[in-house]
Amino acid sequence: MRNNILLLTLALLASFAQGFGQTEVTVTLTDRMQDDKIAKSLAILPVYKYESPNIEPFTLFGIDEKEKESQPPLVIKQLPKMEGMRDTGYTYIYFSGANNEVNQGYCLTLIGNFKRSRSTVYFFVDRNNNFDFSDDGPPDSLTYMQEDFVLKLTNQTNSAAQHHIKLSRIKYGKNYAYKKLLTEHFKKHSGNKVFVNINYCYREQRLNTLGGVFRSEADSFTIAVKDMNNDGIFNESCMDKFYVGGVGEQIHTEEMALILPEIRDVYFEWNKKRYRLKSIDPTGSEVTFEEINNPVLDKQLEVGKRLPEFSFINIENQKEDLKKYKKKPTFIFFWDEATLSDEDTMYLRKLHELYHDQLHIITLNYGDNQRNVRKFHYYDQIKWPVAFASYQIGKLFYLESLNRGFLTKKKLKLADDDISPKEVFLLMEG
Repeated sequence: MRNNILLLTLALLASFAQGFGQTEVTVTLTDRMQDDKIAKSLAILPVYKYESPNIEPFTLFGIDEKEKESQPPLVIKQLPKMEGMRDTGYTYIYFSGANNEVNQGYCLTLIGNFKRSRSTVYFFVDRNNNFDFSDDGPPDSLTYMQEDFVLKLTNQTNSAAQHHIKLSRIKYGKNYAYKKLLTEHFKKHSGNKVFVNINYCYREQRLNTLGGVFRSEADSFTIAVKDMNNDGIFNESCMDKFYVGGVGEQIHTEEMALILPEIRDVYFEWNKKRYRLKSIDPTGSEVTFEEINNPVLDKQLEVGKRLPEFSFINIENQKEDLKKYKKKPTFIFFWDEATLSDEDTMYLRKLHELYHDQLHIITLNYGDNQRNVRKFHYYDQIKWPVAFASYQIGKLFYLESLNRGFLTKKKLKLADDDISPKEVFLLMEG
């Protein structure tokens, strides 16, 4: 009996060992990246005129004046040295890595020479949120020649953990109507604070995503982590997020996964492989994971099943529905100019010339500028059909690398989910 139990235990352990890769991979994350929301964000850092050490908390922004009466002001204990600065403003910079019992989330920041001039603008951040500017080190600065700079804030409980914020000047002479609306908005909700004018404010972009690239002989992908609560810590469960995507592609926030309480429960798939997270450094400096052997994959289309329905735009800028192609076999080929080979081009041409009556061909360009593709199509006299794939179409096909072909039978039932133009041609020939 004991021998049977021992044998069963050994068998289970062997099975477990086969399920997971034997080698851990660690990727260093050094790039401060912008996801799609941050890249498009027009968040404004409002600036107010400094008139007194008694400062209204930012959390009261937009609250009715009667409700504000019960809230005491923040009182600056010690001002920084600001000799020679002609005008002073202030703002609030969100950084939860300096939270304390008195002030949560927002660090008071004094701005010397805030008015646009040929003088350097100085940013004095109350980095530890204690309203004493004498213990925060030297100020950050922005010369009149600079359009932006990156502000770096250190977590008060982990000196290696940092939160970065890119502050950019509001450009004169542009978006006048939009800036007028913003000025009216901030003046309306500023209460007793004196809003200085939108031209003296800054665009704020939180660089709270750290990423790096994993490369092997057979594959490559971007791996990143996002500090969701902006405290400089990147591995907080049920708060921070994890991302995997193509190298050089825009990070999409909708593809980010929440970090679970047990990090070893976080899995991801890429190019028909499955991985499991092992660890994320608190500072976001590195991620460790392992490949799973013989995985059961979720992110792939099922052979024998119908393709998902979608519409696309062809080279003539006309919308087409996939269901139009259901009456005979269809070859869908995703490509871009950087990876399209002469061999692929040759066999696409042959397929179109010899078998267009037996086989639908849809070649979907993914990621290139549509104008450039149209030039490419015209000058190279491409004979095979060309259309454009959106990001949403790429997600339907779990598209993670180019070039890649999908072959269907009649009624758009998938026959092969990774087949080249040459392989399709040989199939037709045979």
